[in-house]
Amino acid sequence: MRVSSDQFYQTAIRNIQISSDKYSKLSVQMATNERITKPSDDPLGSVLTLRLNSELTTLEQYGKNMQQATYTLSQQETQLSSINNLLYSVQSLATAAADGSYGNDELNAMANELEVLLPGIVDLLNARDGEGNYLFAGSEIDLQPFVKDAAGQYIYQGDAQVRKVAVSAETLVNSNITGAQLAPGAGFINQLQDYIALLQAPPATGAGTESRQMLDELEAMLGRTTAALTQIGGTVSSLDELKNTNVDIAQFTENLRDDINAVHYPSAYIDMNNALASYESTLKVYSSVSQLSLFNLL
Repeated sequence: MRVSSDQFYQTAIRNIQISSDKYSKLSVQMATNERITKPSDDPLGSVLTLRLNSELTTLEQYGKNMQQATYTLSQQETQLSSINNLLYSVQSLATAAADGSYGNDELNAMANELEVLLPGIVDLLNARDGEGNYLFAGSEIDLQPFVKDAAGQYIYQGDAQVRKVAVSAETLVNSNITGAQLAPGAGFINQLQDYIALLQAPPATGAGTESRQMLDELEAMLGRTTAALTQIGGTVSSLDELKNTNVDIAQFTENLRDDINAVHYPSAYIDMNNALASYESTLKVYSSVSQLSLFNLL
């Protein structure tokens, strides 16, 4: 079969181009340590890499969710611990008043102390985070949860919405405590306010009965705040463990992705040298043949 000069030249040029492209591709791969620079380099590897990158993005989002939930819960934990400290002070005063042996002056003095403690409790229930969002307002983060109405009674303006965030493919956690859980309908706050008014003008029989009732309300309030603290502690602890697990999974996924995409330097070096040798050989043959003509044979 005859091979024309034009066919020879076209074949030689194509082989030179193929060798040059292969050499350039291998050079870039070795310089960047990325074996897959486009899907055609390894279709299956490209699909696996995309899937692993998607998993890493999901894990990163879970990490952000855990960080935000931990931040909010830790802020609430701090406020609740302070609320409990004030409640214990109220409990101490109410326990003393329940004795029944104190006169009006002593009860008035206790009322004065309680008048300081009550606003402190309300302020803590109305606490905000660093971004100005109310911590215990449920989903109504822009609305102050506990306020006085026109009649001087406290009301709760938030809602009972507990925000849930995804921290793994199958796990949702509660990321906040609501004021509705702690002081339903602001009932305890109003009862404490009424109790203070009673101590300011105690009945002739003393405030023993009312103080014991106040102690029952305090016990219920402390039960709710303590339960909330326990819940927060358990959630934060679980998030810490899950965070470590996700970090391990992310590291394994990154390593797997990098292994798929990484260049095997010994093989790549041999292939690059072969491509260079093929390029130089084809170029040399092409250069020699292209200079031949019938005039050389005359």
